[in-house]
Formats: sequence, structure tokens, C-alpha cells
Amino acid sequence: MKRIVVALLCLIALASSTMQAAAQKKSTPMNGSPHKIMIISDIHLLAPSLHDDGEASRQLAAGDMKLVLHSDLIMQSMVDEILKEKPALLIITGDLTFNGEAQSHHQLASHLKRLHQNGVRTLVIPGNHDVNNPHSRSFLAAEAQPVATVSAGEFASIYHDYGYDNASERDPASLSYICEPIPGLVMLAIDSNRYDENRSIARGDSLNAYFNGGRVKDATLEWIKNSSTLKQARSRGKKVMAMMHHHLLEHIDGEARMLPNYIVSNRDAVVAALEQSGVHVVFTGHLHITDAAAGNSITDVATGSASTYPLPMRTITLNEKLDTITVTTRFFDGIDAGIVEQGKRLIEGSGPALASVVSRRLWDAMSKKLQQLQPMLSSMNIDMSHLPASERELRALLLRHLQEPLTRSLLTVTRGNENPQQAPLIIDAIKQGVQVMIAEVMPADADTVGDFLIENLMPRVEPMLRSALEDINRLGTPQQSSTPDHTLSIAL
Repeated sequence: MKRIVVALLCLIALASSTMQAAAQKKSTPMNGSPHKIMIISDIHLLAPSLHDDGEASRQLAAGDMKLVLHSDLIMQSMVDEILKEKPALLIITGDLTFNGEAQSHHQLASHLKRLHQNGVRTLVIPGNHDVNNPHSRSFLAAEAQPVATVSAGEFASIYHDYGYDNASERDPASLSYICEPIPGLVMLAIDSNRYDENRSIARGDSLNAYFNGGRVKDATLEWIKNSSTLKQARSRGKKVMAMMHHHLLEHIDGEARMLPNYIVSNRDAVVAALEQSGVHVVFTGHLHITDAAAGNSITDVATGSASTYPLPMRTITLNEKLDTITVTTRFFDGIDAGIVEQGKRLIEGSGPALASVVSRRLWDAMSKKLQQLQPMLSSMNIDMSHLPASERELRALLLRHLQEPLTRSLLTVTRGNENPQQAPLIIDAIKQGVQVMIAEVMPADADTVGDFLIENLMPRVEPMLRSALEDINRLGTPQQSSTPDHTLSIAL
């Protein structure tokens, strides 16, 4: 009898534990692969409630290279794809919203909640568009109208489940934090934005002011250097990776000089702090290019915009020892092909915007240079009466003769893994365009001035073009390197 009772008790215990395990399995979200991480960046989501089919929305769609009006659908579809992939972690490196609209932040958080409920952890960091943005607008009916943006505190509250509540340390001076999303792997999320310098009339300031450049505060650098979490990580053999919005390293030679708002202004100090913390890879965004650049000890892996053609997504695979990552890249096609094609057309039609950027940067320098050269050109009896008299005229000149190679350059660089065979073709097309421009504005002296500019201007411009188009960093120096953009391995 005793044996029967014991047997029955064992059966009851077994049945109870089986039922409990089944209940736990039913209520616990699925967990992704502990060795898989996915990355997207620069979503620029605009909540559907903030746009319609009116004139303001049409003007917005026509004047932006991003697929802004499809951004919510793209994010919804990307979440579907991420749930199929089942990574342990999703990283989003800033510019979560179009221009920091509170409604857009809440809409994005609703997408991230789906991931959270299904066991995919998400970490976010703000971008320059996301906080205290005076350009926060709705695009309903005929005219864009100001709408509420968010403060730094509100940002952390909205995304409390996506880095901030689970942080082992938070920086008092910024929205930076540290957490350990995967056992043995520590993530340092760095806030590189200047939103505290923004000003908004809608929030009571006397003017609107907006800063899209990046820097890491001195106080934040000290916080990183003194972090007990990072010190313990090093002493215990854990690996540390970093994420932030702005570039840490130059992805194109001359980026810090020609595109200073896309790279942190105090990059040397930031590199030193990260090296001290044992960081060998940082994930960035901001410039909307899919590119990787290697420094002496740190690789900067930049991911292009999730709302801009060709819609890049990256997957990071960790090896069993967590000491090496493999980066792979694909372009998202899980939405209507017509939307993807529309995104490509927006890039192809970006000539006026590109010419505007180039002309703004060239006009002041060119005007000063021509003033300096005027005595010499006058002594050579060179007629300068046909030269552009304004930035607007210079922009029109660039569009007539350089739009095609400039657009090809943008498509090539945006996609990443640049094709070296394309570089000489595009550079030759630019040289030919410059010569035709000179023939138009200085018909009597085209050969003389053309040779002068090709000999004196192109040696400065060509290295930057080659660096971008051939995917070479620190061109012509002993540190020259070429880092694959789409598939690469990095030792942690």
C-alpha cells in the first residue's frame, strides 16, 4: 500500500510540474537566438495621424529623399521580418522619428511593443531629429502645422522598456546608458546629440534653433571613463560594444571638413574613452550610408536609413565565445515593390538637392578664391563676366552639367560596398562636366582656365571622391585601408 501511495504522489508531482512547465511556456514570450542581433537606423517615422493625401503631405513627399509617408508601413513590415528572424536583440541607432513629433514617438513605441511581447529586446538611442525639435510638424490638409515634440525626460519615459529601465547605469548629463542585453555582452549607448541647445517658439523660446551636429559632452566622457559597469566588464572578461547616432570615424576622407555635422566634433576624445573601455566596434547612423570604417582599434559600422532606398538592415552574429562578430547586410524587400522603386526614384531625382548642398559649400570658397585670383586672371586678359553672380546661378550651372554623375555617386555611396570599377567612370564624368561648365562661363579662355582648375582643384576633390567611391579610408597614407561594407568580421 505504501508503495502505491508513493507512486501516486510521484505521479501527482510529475503531473503538477508538467502542467506548471506548460503554463510557463504558454505565458513566457519566445526568446530569440542569444547570438543574433539586428540593427536598423534612421527610421524617421511620421505617425499616420500626422499626414494625409493633402497638399502639405504631397509637398513633403516630393521634397524629401526619405519615404516619409510610408515610414510607418515600412516599420510595421520590418517588425514582421524581425519576428521571423527571432534575434535576441534589436539595436536602433537614432532618428527614430521624422522631426521628434510626440505622436510619432508613441507610434514607434507601439511597434517596439510587439517585439518586446515576443521576446525580442530592443535598445534605442536618440538621434538629432528626436528631442526638442522645433521643426516638429503635422502635414494635414494644405499647410504644415507645429505639433508637440518631446523633452529628453519624455524620450526616456516613452522608451523606458527599450534601454532606460533596464540600464545598469545611466548618465546624469545625457540620455546615455549602459546595460547587458546578452549575458557576457555589455552595450554602451552614447547620446551624441545637441538637443539641449535647440530652441523652440512653440515651447516659449524667442526663436527656433536646431542643431544636427554631434558631440559627446565632457561630463558624459567622464561618466564613461569612471563607469563601474565597464570596469567590471573588463575585469570579468565581458565584451563591450557601443552605439550612437553620429559617426565616430570618417567614413569618407574629408568628412570632418566637408560634412562636419555628421561626425562627432570631439572624436579623438571619444575614441580615447572607448578604447579605455575596451570597445572595438561602434554602431552608428545619421548620414544614411551603409558603410564601415576601421580605425586603429575601433570599427565604426554605419547603417543607412530604414526609410530611404535601399532600406538596409544588418544582422550581427556573435560566435560562441562572444569574442568575434560577423556583420551581414541586406536590403529590405518585404513591402510593395512599388514603394522600393519609388524610393530609388527619389534618390535619382535628388539632383537639385545635391546641387544645392554643393553650391552652398562652394559659393563662399569660390567667391573668395576668385577675388584672390582676380589680379592674376586680369593680367592674363581672362574675361570673367560670364561667371555665376550668385549661389543660385552656380546651382543651376551644376545641375546642367553635373547632375548625372552626382546622382550616380549618391546611389553608389548610399548602397555601400562601392564598386571600384565605377569610380574612374564617375570621376571622369565629373571632370568632363567641369570642363563643359568652364566652356559655358569662359568661352574664350576655356582651355586655359580648364587646365588650371583641373590641375589645382581636382587634386583636392579627387581623393575625397575616390575615398567615397572606392571605399578607401585615409587614402595615400600608411594607414590606408578598405573595409567591406556589407559583410565583415570584427574581433571584440
